[in-house]
Amino acid sequence: MPRPRLSPIPSRAATRRLFLISLLGGAAACSSSALRPSPDGGPGTGGAKGQAGDAGTDAPAGTGGNPGAGGAAGGAGGFMPLPPASLLTSTWQILNAESFQKVDIVFMVDNSPSMLPLQSALLTSFPAFVNVLKTLPGGLPDLHLGVVSSDTGPGKFDLPAYHCPFHGDGGRFQSQPRGLCTAAPLPPTQTFLQASNNQQTKNYTGDIADVFSCIAALGDQGCGFEGQLKSVRWALDPLNLPSDNQGFLRNDAYLAVVLLTNEDDCSLPDDSDLADPTQTKMSDPLGPLWSWRCNEFGHLCNINGTLQSPPRGPSTNLQGCVSNDTPTGKLTWLGDEVAFLKNLKQNQGDIVAAAITGQATPYSVEMIQQGNDTEQHPNVVHSCVLNSGEYADPSVRLTQWAASFGASGSVETICANSLVPAMQRIGNRVANLFRSACAPGPFAANGQPACRVIDQVGAGNAVAQTLLPNCSDNGNTAPCWTAVADATNCGTGKRVTVNHGAAALPPGYVDSAFTCDACVSSSEIGCH
Repeated sequence: MPRPRLSPIPSRAATRRLFLISLLGGAAACSSSALRPSPDGGPGTGGAKGQAGDAGTDAPAGTGGNPGAGGAAGGAGGFMPLPPASLLTSTWQILNAESFQKVDIVFMVDNSPSMLPLQSALLTSFPAFVNVLKTLPGGLPDLHLGVVSSDTGPGKFDLPAYHCPFHGDGGRFQSQPRGLCTAAPLPPTQTFLQASNNQQTKNYTGDIADVFSCIAALGDQGCGFEGQLKSVRWALDPLNLPSDNQGFLRNDAYLAVVLLTNEDDCSLPDDSDLADPTQTKMSDPLGPLWSWRCNEFGHLCNINGTLQSPPRGPSTNLQGCVSNDTPTGKLTWLGDEVAFLKNLKQNQGDIVAAAITGQATPYSVEMIQQGNDTEQHPNVVHSCVLNSGEYADPSVRLTQWAASFGASGSVETICANSLVPAMQRIGNRVANLFRSACAPGPFAANGQPACRVIDQVGAGNAVAQTLLPNCSDNGNTAPCWTAVADATNCGTGKRVTVNHGAAALPPGYVDSAFTCDACVSSSEIGCH
């Protein structure tokens, strides 16, 4: 069944925006600025209060947690964030329920300090992404493509002296010529690229790769408290769109979101005080005015067997770090950012979510003192560094965000000498939305290809993966998979289908995915 919709109430001009989320068996109110569900479950031993969720999957129980008051449809008492499952390799393909001929693509480009060389790498590699789409049978599909920055401002403050004006770019599509580009690539009233009929009809001059390079070189003067996910949310919020973004999101189109950033998401609620400039000392509640605050108040790590905020001091190889989706966190809740994006489509398999960023580990903390600092303060150690000097920090929240989309989600390292391979893989994920679920063989004696097929079911911010048997091996007992002849779409191959039976899909169902390629590693699901 369709997932519940998020329904904003007042306009974004207010310091808070509210949503009502309709849930099975109950409802929970939450703030879009804070994006935090109202607790309605009782406290569980070893966890904070439970929250309303889809059959309890949105708030996994803490040790000894009691069921929340929401009943079976409410969240379980006791909140314990789960680490994401391993991301599937690019050889896995979603079994699509839809057959759209259109795609809406959003590129979120981090425009904070240090990003110029990495933006250049994106522009250089973009043709590799779009060339994959051009190889589809009909050529480049009917698409909308918009670019947003990571600048959503410093919460409730207005700090132009820190390059952090209130609300920043507000999720508005960036369409002005930048870098070496001097001529406006779009008509005056249009802010995103539109193309159809393999670019025979378009609202720009030249090839899409050249035009993208003209509008995506956003510079490095954006706010250092990057709101990557908040910017995407603001850009796509169907009931609160920036005026310039009207008409971008289409109901009959797939959706792809690609993030380019060298730091983890630090999306602040509109009323957040996390960027308070009056707190500057280690002894202050928020600590020095430094992006470390995003780590301390946005992550939880497994320290001595319990999930705790990263220490405000040196620490090496922190383990099991996840987004702090508890009342002690000061960022928007990751689970709500994920739910918002998923709610834009009835079928989650219609969404591709990709992040080109730093890997989530290693995660260490160092003490530094520089410039006008009067004392040492904590700083996250880069999780990867290039010989040329570019770097990235551990992207805990963004890795969880991508993993929440099952086989449709991916994380690519930004610390690469070239982003061309990453952009090709992401291009293939988008192209697979348009391709039939075909298994090329070879086929076994029973006529079935040697494939691995999985169901993916959400559990909090994680995704559980279950390997399905072939129907010929288990007497066609659901759930199982089979492959059938489909010469029109698959030629000599066969089309893969999953039999889930007459019963409803399991609570928290994300998608089904398959691969008929060799195992990449023994740790991959179904490999030994």
